[in-house]
Amino acid sequence: MNVKAKVAARNSLLRKLANSNWGADPKTLRTTALALSYSTAEYSSAVWARSCHAKKVDAELNNASRIVTGQLRLTTLPLLYRTAGIAPPDIRRQTHGGTEKHKQETDLRHPLFDHSYPRARLKSRKSFRTVESVQPDQAASHRLELWNTWDNTTNEAIQPPKEQLPSGRELQRKDWVTLNRARAKVGKTASTLHKWKLRPNSECPCGNQNQTMDHILSEWCRTLSSSLPMSIVSRQARVL
Repeated sequence: MNVKAKVAARNSLLRKLANSNWGADPKTLRTTALALSYSTAEYSSAVWARSCHAKKVDAELNNASRIVTGQLRLTTLPLLYRTAGIAPPDIRRQTHGGTEKHKQETDLRHPLFDHSYPRARLKSRKSFRTVESVQPDQAASHRLELWNTWDNTTNEAIQPPKEQLPSGRELQRKDWVTLNRARAKVGKTASTLHKWKLRPNSECPCGNQNQTMDHILSEWCRTLSSSLPMSIVSRQARVL
């Protein structure tokens, strides 16, 4: 809980940098999130990563990814991590523990080098001895492999698991947020606002009874794009 509070305080600083008018670019926000929030949450995580309480920290790390991408809470976690270009927190902790295990087995200076573990008494306990060793130079590939195994969602609009921001990162904050929400098909549409009880109905101005992100992108935008210059339409299609 203390670690979660620390990450929440750093997310507040990150949120200040994400202003829609003068906010930092997505690359800067992602780097800041990794340097402030994630580094704090993963400090000494090789020791406590297998605790049943470790997931309490994940909530604030998810908020950090939402600040970077502008995604809403309705966005599923796999799509959130893809748009942020950051591996899931649990996978990052597993890899960090694996590299620490490799140091413990190979580095003579490690305090636990050649340590004789006592016999395990409780099957529910997952001690450091059960961690799979990972070489430090293979940490990135190991993290990506675990990420691909964990993520089984299909969304061609968002890049596959990759530790970098998707295309469109050079856009302004408002355009970047709108693009990410369109990719995830989760935005402040009439259907969503009606679900949140912020709108009396979910009707679309075009006459459709249910305004969802799919409807805006596939139907309404066709009529809207006909009145726009072709340069704008082609540029938006290229970004998507």
